[in-house]
Amino acid sequence: MAEEQAAVLVNEENPVFTMDASEKLNMVNADIHRLYGEVRLEPQGEVVAGSYGTWTLTYIVGKKGVATGGRIRIYTDADSDRATPQMDDPSGADYLTIEAPQAARIGVLVQSVLSVLLVVNGRALEPGEQVTVTYGDRQEGGPGFRSQTFQEARHYFWVDVDSAGDGNMVTLPEPPHLNIVGGTAEKLVVTVPSTVVAGEQFQIQVRAEDIWGNPAAAYRGTIAIQSGDVSVPTERLTFDETNKGVQWIEGGTITQTGIHRLTVVDEKAGLAAQSNPTLCEETKVPYNLYWGDSHGGQIAMAEKISDFFQYARDVAAIHFAGYQRNDHVLSKRDWALQQAAEHAYNQPGRFVPLPGYEWSANTSRGGHHNVYFRRHDQPIRRSDHSGLEDKSDADTDLYHIQDVYEAFRNSDTVITAHVGGEHSDLTYHDPALEPAVEVTSDHGTFEWILHEALERNYKMGFFGGSDSHNGRPGNDTPGFQQRRYAKAGLAAVYAPELTIPAVLSAYNARRIYATTGARILMHTEAAGHLMGAEFTTSEKPQITAFIAGTAPFESVELFRGLERIYNHPGDCRVDSNRVRILWEGASRKSSYSGVIWEGKLRVAGRRVVNVDKIRFDSPRSRVFDVEDYGLRWYSVTCGYRSGITLDLTEENEGELELVVNTSVITGPLYGESGINPPRRMSYAPAEKVAININLTELKKGPVTMEIGGLNRRVTMSLAPTPQKAGEVKFSFVDPSPNPGINPYWVRVVQSDMEMAWSSPIYVDYVAR
Repeated sequence: MAEEQAAVLVNEENPVFTMDASEKLNMVNADIHRLYGEVRLEPQGEVVAGSYGTWTLTYIVGKKGVATGGRIRIYTDADSDRATPQMDDPSGADYLTIEAPQAARIGVLVQSVLSVLLVVNGRALEPGEQVTVTYGDRQEGGPGFRSQTFQEARHYFWVDVDSAGDGNMVTLPEPPHLNIVGGTAEKLVVTVPSTVVAGEQFQIQVRAEDIWGNPAAAYRGTIAIQSGDVSVPTERLTFDETNKGVQWIEGGTITQTGIHRLTVVDEKAGLAAQSNPTLCEETKVPYNLYWGDSHGGQIAMAEKISDFFQYARDVAAIHFAGYQRNDHVLSKRDWALQQAAEHAYNQPGRFVPLPGYEWSANTSRGGHHNVYFRRHDQPIRRSDHSGLEDKSDADTDLYHIQDVYEAFRNSDTVITAHVGGEHSDLTYHDPALEPAVEVTSDHGTFEWILHEALERNYKMGFFGGSDSHNGRPGNDTPGFQQRRYAKAGLAAVYAPELTIPAVLSAYNARRIYATTGARILMHTEAAGHLMGAEFTTSEKPQITAFIAGTAPFESVELFRGLERIYNHPGDCRVDSNRVRILWEGASRKSSYSGVIWEGKLRVAGRRVVNVDKIRFDSPRSRVFDVEDYGLRWYSVTCGYRSGITLDLTEENEGELELVVNTSVITGPLYGESGINPPRRMSYAPAEKVAININLTELKKGPVTMEIGGLNRRVTMSLAPTPQKAGEVKFSFVDPSPNPGINPYWVRVVQSDMEMAWSSPIYVDYVAR
């Protein structure tokens, strides 16, 4: 930001030609500090994500002073989920205090979680005077200020100064920053390739994560590797300060064909994890299975894009990622920095960034769409320039999604639809350019858009992503974000090699499938045609599927369009001493459609001895007030199933009394008469549910209370008996295909409520 102010602050008549660029920038920065002031932050250094602390920011007034009516704005560039400062409860969390000359009468406006504005209402601030802002003042016994929940190497405290009170803000250069790092290890994750060739070496990643999904940088454990038929060069792995919670093992091999999994155990910490399944083939097959996050989201500061791709490759352990910045705030400079990072991290065979951006018109103009290029250094054509000062290339804007289709037709561009800030309007579709739709992301799970594509007879594949603003593509969680309700989804592609053209060709061919983040291995075909293919036959279609899960299967279903035609039989044994309660659904067919579930359970005749949570994707969703005869919970979801499992004592039949109050997220509201930002989320009280049932009745089967709206329901049942992650293989001949196009696709739900959706195989059936 300081570079942009250089022309104003450097004397153009006396240029210093002997200085290099960094020296000139230092001179400019020194001039800005001298005239407009300096800022200090104490303490600096590492901060554990989600922890409470006290930070004091001191602004020292520069030579120009700050006039009456002048303003000082303190903000961060991150789309942070840190606490919103409060000023009315000195003994509470997140208390904000201001110290300044009393006569200046500093007014305070907490604009949002990201920004605090100070206004000089009294006398002017004089050069050298100080204004001290304390985040998390503890003098009255408060716990401090909660930091954001996602890691960030440079969490900046930017300061803008309007010294004259005329509305012209100057950004102080070299802002102080914190380094947000992961906390205590809460789980282990071990990742292996989904497909390998017998005898060929591959990498294995072992990662320790904190409660928020960050790498647990302080983890110092030693794990034992239980490898089974997988050959690894070490049986024990010790973490130290250099690992920052992540280690890679080189030289893994498998010689025996079939499905394999690794297990890692830290006995001292009580942590264990099983890897995703890997399929070993005797010889090389035409397509490898690669994992990625083509809609990896964005970050506000383009200088951090390298961190974005490094996280995708080295922490999330995915093979490809797309940095998809909203186009109306993507400046020419940011676009150049993004392209430079995409070049730098392009490592075919190991990791590839997908060049592109998010065309970001509102839904009335077609809604947000992701645009990808097979080649680097392509020009950007935005939906508008509403967030940019430089509008010199506004004549290249594409106002409507139909204009986008027209502009990129007959090119090698790939476009995908999704539900995010503004959901895509599937009224508009170009099959030559738009091969797929995103059905799950940080925003939630949106089977309704999958169904809409099928209802419209579009030939589209299905994929998952993150659409995150946290810089964690491929492995994001919602934290305390008010606009995110789920952890990141993933896209799995079948491609002959890991290159940009090969990945995008897989999208075009619909050789892709979606998961809610679990690396569920899935393969479908019909008459030798893989998922996504289209072919004509007069034979009754036979669909073959193979799925290897990361947890036991709840259901494996085959659909023809919207009709379920086959449900693969599973192990339906239940435990009469375990009860499961699930809730699911969304508030509407749109973005920002989460549901808040506030539940209360009372148990009579039995006692609760243990509670397990199911897809509580953020610790802001929690179980509390757990007692022998009841508990409460608060859960925020969108589309997917979440729930709890209770272990009960064996005393007698027992009665369960359940009450659930719901609220729905109805969407964003706006300032300035509902036209412009700031955007705020709006909530509305919704339905209330009560179920009273005897455990004996649950032996007859689940009890479901349909709430209405978009698949909102509460289901109470006996819990399935614990099983191991396994495999399913089936072959099913459709006895009554429809004349014409039949889309066959598979939906998988695991017992941990992770899901996967195969792209359809489009069979054109011609009856004899």
